[in-house]
Amino acid sequence: MGSSRLLIFFVLPILLVLAPLAPTIVGHHTRGACTKEADYCWSCVDNDDMQTFNNASNNGGIYRKNLNTLLSSFPSDPKINPIFYSSSLGQAPDTVNAIAVCRGDVAPEDCRICFKNSVPILLQYCADQKKGIIWAERCTVRFSNISISGVLKDEPVKFVDSPNEISNAEQYKQVRDPLFENLSEKAAAGDSDLKFAAGNASVPVTNETIYATVQCSPDLDKQNCSDCLKESISEIPECCGRKGGGRVLRPSCYLRFESNPFLESLEQIP
Repeated sequence: MGSSRLLIFFVLPILLVLAPLAPTIVGHHTRGACTKEADYCWSCVDNDDMQTFNNASNNGGIYRKNLNTLLSSFPSDPKINPIFYSSSLGQAPDTVNAIAVCRGDVAPEDCRICFKNSVPILLQYCADQKKGIIWAERCTVRFSNISISGVLKDEPVKFVDSPNEISNAEQYKQVRDPLFENLSEKAAAGDSDLKFAAGNASVPVTNETIYATVQCSPDLDKQNCSDCLKESISEIPECCGRKGGGRVLRPSCYLRFESNPFLESLEQIP
C-alpha cells in the first residue's frame, strides 16, 4: 500500500505537467474535428458513409500500406507538382486515390511543408477509414477508395468561424456576398492547374475591409467549381453570418474571409 501511494505521489505531478502539452482537439475525431486554433481540420467519413475500409475490403492491411505509401510520397517526391497533385496506388478493392491542393498564394516549398505536416495528422485519425480529408490553412489533402479526380464532392462540409462578432451584419453581407460572387466567377474560369481568386472590399460607413479568397480543386470543370462555391456562399449565414471572418470547407472547394489580410503573396499566382 505504501509503495502504491508513493508511486501515485510521483506520477500524478508528471501527468498534470504533461496534460497541457497534448494537442487540444475540438469535435469528433472521425466525423469532423479541428485543432483548437483551427489550423488543421479533418473528417474521415461522408455523412452517409460510415463504413471503414476494413469492412469494405477483405484485406485492410494492403489498403493501409497503399494509403501510407501514397500519402507519404506527397511531400518528398520532386516530380510532384506542389500546387496540385492527383494520383492513385494499388489494385481494386485496395486502390487508394488521393488529391493534394495547395492554396494559390503559397510558395511551392511552403506547399510541400504543408503536405508534410498534414499527412501524419490525416493518417493518425483516418488510417482505418476508406475516405478522409484534412484542411490546413495552406493546403488540403484527401483520399478515397473510389475515383475522386474531376468529381464534384461537397460533403463532408466543415464550418470554422471567427471569434469576432460584427454589429453591422447586414451591411457586411451586402459587401461580402457580391465580393464572393465575383471571386467565384474568376476562380471557376481558372485552368487545370489552379482555380483560385482573392480580393477585398470596403464596408461603407464603418470603413472595415473584408479580405476574401475562394479556391476549387483544379480538376473540376468550370460549372462544378461554380456550383460548389455557390453552395458554400449560401451557407455563410449558418457558418459565420454575424462574424468578422470564417471558412466554409468542402472536399472540392473552400472559401474564407477575414477582417485582416491573411494571404502570403499574390506573386505566386500565375
